[in-house]
Amino acid sequence: MNRPVNGPASASGAGTPMMLSTAFGNPDNSYNAVRLIAALSVVLSHSLLLGLNSPSYDPLSWAAYDLGATAVNVFFVISGAMLTHSVLQRGLGQFVRNRFLRIYPALIVSAALISLIIGPFGTGARLWEYYSSPQTWLYPLNVAWNFEGAVLPSMFEHGRYPGDVNVPLWTIKYEILSYIVFGIAAALGLLRHPSIAFAAWAAFGFALLADVGVDPTGETPVESLFRFGFAFLTGAVARRFGEVIPLRFGWAMAALALAVAGTGTRFGEVTWIIGIGYAALYVGAKNWGRIAEFARRHDLSYGIYLMAWPIQQVLTREPIWFGPQVAVLFLLSSTISGSLAYLSWKFVEKPALRRKAPASEKEP
Repeated sequence: MNRPVNGPASASGAGTPMMLSTAFGNPDNSYNAVRLIAALSVVLSHSLLLGLNSPSYDPLSWAAYDLGATAVNVFFVISGAMLTHSVLQRGLGQFVRNRFLRIYPALIVSAALISLIIGPFGTGARLWEYYSSPQTWLYPLNVAWNFEGAVLPSMFEHGRYPGDVNVPLWTIKYEILSYIVFGIAAALGLLRHPSIAFAAWAAFGFALLADVGVDPTGETPVESLFRFGFAFLTGAVARRFGEVIPLRFGWAMAALALAVAGTGTRFGEVTWIIGIGYAALYVGAKNWGRIAEFARRHDLSYGIYLMAWPIQQVLTREPIWFGPQVAVLFLLSSTISGSLAYLSWKFVEKPALRRKAPASEKEP
């Protein structure tokens, strides 16, 4: 990794830390790079799961959230902070239109690519059966509202997770829900009252602590709602109080220590989101040189997130020609999904973002 330059301290003067309120306005920040690393972390987590078929190999299996879940939490924290910064600086504007343009064009185009090009490599059906099925042609529209529930004919029936075309899409509906609630709150002027934002954040934190609707087999929709709501609000509230929140290395280390200290306790989920969230906000405020510059020019994180799972499922069909080598699976799936994400960014996402309202042109 390149040596960081123009970090928080240098951006505000020698010895003076950058405040969170100015971090997102800094054109040299690395938040796109943080999101790219988060997307690749999801790919790595799934590579471990698919390649070794055991969640215990995840490097964060001991923590409140594993590597992939932690990365998704980071997405929500940064999203909450960035949107709050945008609204505070530029106003609400064409919020709904802008959010639609950020989410749906790439989602639908990637779904079409999966159904028409990747699907034939993963289906157990004959090609003529696959392409003659209405599921194949309706899949992009089905994804637009059904997300991970959208199906394709006989997809991955001999894979590690039969029928699961694109499981990671399950988080997007919570992102959209966050946008909707945030937009309504901003339209009602609630962002002008920090106490209301803080109260909402505290309420979601207490709900997460209460473990409402605990399911020993996995996270329930209600738990997911509180988890993602709390992560999003962590970023939003941090930015709302950004004038008094400095970005310091010592604070980042303390935040990580808090995350680790809460592990194994009922406070684990809350402290992990807060600790990792602050650390991500601190790291993203720095300029990481060429890595940050590349990520600012080519925002590949969303495309990688959309494409990686079905590619990994294809690569792990039985028999696996390269064996259970996680490193090979990670490198192959990252390279293929990254290449497709580049095309998505260049020909779909970037052109769509140009159609945003002028006042929100630089909105994340």
